[in-house]
Amino acid sequence: MITYMTLPGDTLEKIASDLKVENPDYLRKFHNKHCAVYDRLVEPIKLKSGTLLLIPFGKEISKLNKEINENGDSLYFHPPQGKITFPIPLLSGIYNIRHQKLQDGEILSSYQYQTELKYLRAEKDDHFLSLQIFGSRKDGIESDSKVASLAKACAALLFPVEIKVNTTGKLADVKFFHPESVIKNELEALKKYFTDDLSAAYVDQVKAKIENNDHITNSIQHTLPVQFLFGSFYRAKYKDWTDSEAYQEFLPWLSNASPIRFELYNRIFPKDQNSNDDVLKIVQTGTSCDYRDLNQLYDKNHDYYEESLVRNNPIACRHEAEYIFDRTNLMIQKVTGNFELLIGDVTENEVFIMEKQLK
Repeated sequence: MITYMTLPGDTLEKIASDLKVENPDYLRKFHNKHCAVYDRLVEPIKLKSGTLLLIPFGKEISKLNKEINENGDSLYFHPPQGKITFPIPLLSGIYNIRHQKLQDGEILSSYQYQTELKYLRAEKDDHFLSLQIFGSRKDGIESDSKVASLAKACAALLFPVEIKVNTTGKLADVKFFHPESVIKNELEALKKYFTDDLSAAYVDQVKAKIENNDHITNSIQHTLPVQFLFGSFYRAKYKDWTDSEAYQEFLPWLSNASPIRFELYNRIFPKDQNSNDDVLKIVQTGTSCDYRDLNQLYDKNHDYYEESLVRNNPIACRHEAEYIFDRTNLMIQKVTGNFELLIGDVTENEVFIMEKQLK
C-alpha cells in the first residue's frame, strides 16, 4: 500500500485506469478500509487536488482485481488470447448509413443509404454472405437525374454480390450471383433507355470493370461499410490492459482517390457504471503515415510503393472511429467514424455513421 497525492483533474476512474484496477469503486473501498475515519471518501466523490489516497501497490492490485472479478464487478473486457472474437454470422442485417462532408464545421452535403448483409453458409474456414447496397439519397432527397437513374439501374444489375470472408474477418473474394455474360447483356440493354453517348460510355466502363475480378473485389473492399465491418480493426492484437498494438491499414476515406495508409491502434473502454446498456465501446485512433500528397492520391496511375521516402508535403489527416458492440455476444451495433483532412488553412471532415437496424 502507498499514499498518493491527487493531481488536478484526477478522478477515481483515471487513477484506477492508471493502476489497472478493474473497478474504481474498489479503490474507494480500499482507501476507506485503511484510512482514518475522518479521511473516508463519501459518495458522491469529487476529488480535490492534494487529497491523500491510500492505494494498492504491486501484488495488492492483483489481489484486488481477483476479488473484483470473483464478484462479477469488473468493468473491463479482456479479449480472449488478445483478439476480439468475430461472430461473422451475427453481421447479418440491415445497416442504416449517414455520410456527411463538412468544411470548417459547415455541412456541405449529406448522404444516406442502406447496406444489407445476409449470412449464406460456411465452407471449411471461410464464410459466405450476400451484400446489397440500396436506398441512396442526398440531403434527404432521392435524385431523379438521368445520371443517378443510370447508376441505380447498373447497381440493380450488379447487386447483390456474394462475398467470401475468412475466419479473421478479412474479405477474400467477391463474386456476382449471375454469370458475367448475363450481366453484360442486361447492361447493354440499358442503352435502349439511355440513348446519349455519355450514358453509353458509362455502361461500357461498367462492363469493362466487371471483367476484372480483382478490380471488383478491391472496389467492394474499399467501400466504407465493408471497411468498418471487415477491416483490420478485428485483427488487432491487445496487450494485457486496454490498448492494442499499433497496426497499419489503408482507409478509403476520399472519394475517387486511393485509400490512405494510417497507423492505428484500438482502446477498449470500461463499462459505464451509470448506464443500463450492456455495451462494449472500442475506439480506433490513427494518423496518416502515407508518403503521398493529394495529387498522387487522386492519380489512378500512381501506385503505392512500400519503400518510398516521405516527401515534403505528404497528406496530413487523422482518423477516429467508435465501435459499439453488444457485450454479451459481440454483435456490432453502431460505428461512428470521423476523418479530418488539413489543406492549408482549411479543415475538411467526413463523418460516417453506420447503425444496425433493430428488428
